[in-house]
Amino acid sequence: MAGTDRRKPLRSILCVAVAATVAGCDVGPSYNGPVFPFVSSSYKSGPAGIPVLLDNAAWWKKFNDPVLDDLVDVALRDNLDLVVAKERVIEAQALVGTVPNPASITGDLSAGRRGGRNVPSQNGGEGSLGLSWLFDPYGGRAAEIRGAEGRVQVADAEFDAARLLLLSGISIAYIDLRFWQRSLQLRREELASRRQTLDLVQKLRQGNAATRLDTVRAEALVSETQSLIPGIEAAIRVQQNRIAVLLGKQPGSPEASLRGGGRGQPLARMPSDIGIPADLVRNRPDIRISERRYYVAVADIGAEQAALYPALSLGGLVTMSAFGEVKGMDYFFGPTLRLPALPNGPQQAEVKVRESRARQTLTGWQSSVLGAIEQVENALVEYSGSRASVTSARKTVRLYRESVDLTRTLISQDGATIRDLLDAEQSVAVANILLSQNLRQLGQDFVVLNVSLGSGNGYEGSGRSE
Repeated sequence: MAGTDRRKPLRSILCVAVAATVAGCDVGPSYNGPVFPFVSSSYKSGPAGIPVLLDNAAWWKKFNDPVLDDLVDVALRDNLDLVVAKERVIEAQALVGTVPNPASITGDLSAGRRGGRNVPSQNGGEGSLGLSWLFDPYGGRAAEIRGAEGRVQVADAEFDAARLLLLSGISIAYIDLRFWQRSLQLRREELASRRQTLDLVQKLRQGNAATRLDTVRAEALVSETQSLIPGIEAAIRVQQNRIAVLLGKQPGSPEASLRGGGRGQPLARMPSDIGIPADLVRNRPDIRISERRYYVAVADIGAEQAALYPALSLGGLVTMSAFGEVKGMDYFFGPTLRLPALPNGPQQAEVKVRESRARQTLTGWQSSVLGAIEQVENALVEYSGSRASVTSARKTVRLYRESVDLTRTLISQDGATIRDLLDAEQSVAVANILLSQNLRQLGQDFVVLNVSLGSGNGYEGSGRSE
């Protein structure tokens, strides 16, 4: 009998060793990072063939506008959407810890009074201590951990995407604000000029050198300019409120730095060496999100496939009890084999579901890369076009202003009419607004180009306070 007892533990250990040896390999697919041949071949490599990252992480500073720089730092610190995105990263990190450990110890302890019919009541207690060690020969738990860690990386990339969206939003809102403030300044200058012209027309009419039509037309232009100002002032307040929300502040009380339009419209230039298209794979957070989702999908296949095979664990339980004079101890130690449900058609179908999801995420990554390249190519074209438009608009303003000066001189020499002056002033007004619109578009295209390149998604801020 004693010999039989010695063989049982040995037999249990041998069973565990044999099972671990026979099934000691992962059953899930190996992850291979997705590539696009035409993208990888266009990498502009540095030392050891490593792709060169973009050097314009803080691209908004090329506007040379300290107000915008401060707004960006405050927004990165206080924006509520960014706070939520950061919490999602924390949540994903915590979920990694929810994957069960392969080894665990459990225990419980209780005390009380026990009794029953024909059994005297007795005080006492009992306790137990359990040990469990789960073998992972098929890599199921390892796949779960890879999937959980991949979701952390997805959340990190989503945080970077939220930061990039914030940088875009605050920059464009600031560009729009300065545009409307410049428009207000131009309209007020235009109003002053047209009032000056109206005074001139009224004086000329007193000397019968101008007609009633000239006077009415000059008055109409003054009234028209006045009617445009309230709408521009409203647009300014709208942009101020938009910026306040992006800063995590209550709308309605703009900072002093946002009230005046004396700083002019932001203007920046893009460096010629921007490192596309291959650097998109490393800079754009949306592409990284797609790639990490594919990584998670592959890990999920491994976890699901491992569930098709038996699960082996080694465990033990020691129980001690003492009630009155009755005391005892029980123990158990040995392997436990859990067999999957048969038939396993539903489990196999779930594996196919995971495989399909992985193929979908791979296709989604490919679509993200193609879409990103298209966005960059379009942004480059639009940015180039905006720069050419600004150059032409500046020339137009200069020529029309010269035309107004010449017309005023010719009127005094009877070489031009009031109508010529009104037309010339109207042309200057239109040209000024057109230039302001082109500068606004150029600034927006600059932002769009950098955002489409993924620049700035890892910027942490300067740490300056307001």
